[in-house]
Amino acid sequence: MALEMKNFGETFRAVVLVLGALVAVVSLASCQTTTGMLDRTDLIGSSDKLPAFTAPSKGRGTVVSFLPFIGAPVNTADNIYKFIRENAERVGVRLALRLDEPATYRVKTHINAVGGETAMTYVFIVEIYDVSGERVHRFVGQETGAGSSGDPWNGASSGTNQQIGWRILSGVQSWLTRSGA
Repeated sequence: MALEMKNFGETFRAVVLVLGALVAVVSLASCQTTTGMLDRTDLIGSSDKLPAFTAPSKGRGTVVSFLPFIGAPVNTADNIYKFIRENAERVGVRLALRLDEPATYRVKTHINAVGGETAMTYVFIVEIYDVSGERVHRFVGQETGAGSSGDPWNGASSGTNQQIGWRILSGVQSWLTRSGA
């Protein structure tokens, strides 16, 4: 009986954490305020508008620039970006390899980790901005991973990072295809 109650408690805790993550995603995704956004000059500080940036020269095609990921530790963000960089060309996405390189679109990604010892959920919000700095698309996704005590990012294995990278890259590629870019 005590073992059943312990399993129930762990399951209940995991369900509450996942529901909390979903509420956070819905809350973040519904933020549509523009107050004070037009005077922002940093690349990753606003949610509705980025500063205008330089488009690539004609004939270069669509070029996508990924801004630094927000919310993930640097080593995790680097691993996710490395996966995106290594696989982008294979799925038809041309990347700008430096932040100051001209691009057709800039991609801003927020990643959060929630969970406990039994499982982790990595929630990401991806926003795509055009050359004028206007957000033209947003999508939300999640990936699950192994549990971890303490820092939730400790459960992010290389396989989990690759899955997150794949979901982000395929979401961007799908939008580019649908939008005719």
